[in-house]
Amino acid sequence: MGAQAVRRHAGLKRLGCAAALLAAATVQAATTYDDGPTLARRLLATVVRVDAQEHGFGMLVGADRDFLYIATARHVVSGAERITLQACDAALPGERAAQHIAAFDLPSDDLALLRTPRPADFQAPTKALAPPEEVAPTDPAWLLGRDDSCTVLPRAGAVAARPNARALWRVDMPGVLGGSSGAPVTTGRGVIGLTTDSDNANITVLDAALIARRVQAHGAPFDLVKADNIPPLDPQAAAQDLAEMLNRYLFELRDAQTVLRQPTAARATFTQAVNEYNVAAERFRDAKDKYDGTLRQHWEPAVAQQWAALRDRLWAAHERFLFVNEHASSIVQTERIPAVVQERMAALDPELSGIQTAISQFLNALSQKEIVHAKPPP
Repeated sequence: MGAQAVRRHAGLKRLGCAAALLAAATVQAATTYDDGPTLARRLLATVVRVDAQEHGFGMLVGADRDFLYIATARHVVSGAERITLQACDAALPGERAAQHIAAFDLPSDDLALLRTPRPADFQAPTKALAPPEEVAPTDPAWLLGRDDSCTVLPRAGAVAARPNARALWRVDMPGVLGGSSGAPVTTGRGVIGLTTDSDNANITVLDAALIARRVQAHGAPFDLVKADNIPPLDPQAAAQDLAEMLNRYLFELRDAQTVLRQPTAARATFTQAVNEYNVAAERFRDAKDKYDGTLRQHWEPAVAQQWAALRDRLWAAHERFLFVNEHASSIVQTERIPAVVQERMAALDPELSGIQTAISQFLNALSQKEIVHAKPPP
């Protein structure tokens, strides 16, 4: 970045830093808050098209030094003399030959394991699975692959029944006929399993937990873990996202203030503090209006009122930081903090202490509501 005054990003005024000294910090929480279709499109990175005895799909479940491992429906590849794969993600380019690991097959379930050589430096995505205890009947569900096309079925189905004694889910998804065997099915929490059968009304889905047990029992790697996604309309998303965002924003606010109260600051230190603050401020921007409806619907009215007051207070503190932009070029060039900046940062102490107390009170109010996921029937 060159020397600059206030920059704007989708309405957010940012602190300026006057040299490209460090890459922008990537301060992110492990949890994501995507809606179901967005998560489904992201999870296409784990999906491959399978061309064998039949056409279908599979899911990357693990990798070792030499091979990638793909789980699919056994009837797609059984008896095939040649199996080829085409990844749904550009990170794994081209058509690839695959080997059916025949020793893996059991007659008890429609499941096969394939392997294909692992390209150098390829990192298979791993955050994909739904915690089964957080999935309940009527939850929306999406199919990841149909009709030889790496695409998410445009309309959602719904979980109809949790896994039976044969580890099979039933999902209501009218209009899915052939060509989707082996395709993952996801809810807003992540993948629940792989498609093994379908008719014009329902699809049958082999449970991901059974797939994991079978792959690991065979001695092959199963690297998939929880997707760590909470759909934005779930009240837990509001509680967790706001808590993560507020704690990170307060931390970066205090850190930037500490750097700017000192008489000197190394270029790298100043640049890093500014970049990390801007990342946290942009997350605040993204979340500040996102959960108004959820708070009003699921919490007492006072909680939404607390949040409205707190975000106004945080925004006002952010605006008070922006005068630093006038001095950014000088700070980078001289590695000295002007006295006026030091004084204004020191004067922020009472307000930041008050904000810290307000955040604590708001998060305590949020935690008073016990958020219980729908539990499966016994």
